[in-house]
Amino acid sequence: MKKLRRRNQEPQDFQMAPMIDMVFLLLVFFMTVASVAKSQRQIELDLPDSEESKIPEDASGRGILSVDAEGTYYIGDQAHSLKQVKDAITARLRADPELRVQVRADQNTEYEAVRKLLKTAAEAGAYEIIYATYESR
Repeated sequence: MKKLRRRNQEPQDFQMAPMIDMVFLLLVFFMTVASVAKSQRQIELDLPDSEESKIPEDASGRGILSVDAEGTYYIGDQAHSLKQVKDAITARLRADPELRVQVRADQNTEYEAVRKLLKTAAEAGAYEIIYATYESR
């Protein structure tokens, strides 16, 4: 009977390439999540109450536009002119034709400012507008 000899095998080196790949993937993931979270931030508004208000089951696919009591227009939490709002809506509609625009207006906002925002959204091609209100009980 032949004896099996063990070869002097050196331990395998720890492979760093997969670890580095994983770290970069995690870094890209968290950077993407942070930028999406930042774009979805909204300014604080005192929305009007409505008895007909309903909480949506699916809030995805919305572009959120806001107008505060002073008549300043916002996309997310960044102030913009009406021209910039129109350009942003047009670009988003090209990327996502099913985009629904959600308008948030402070209850102390003059109607003229809201009307201008609605007209701008319509001129950009957004025809499905959702009004944000608080549900009164």
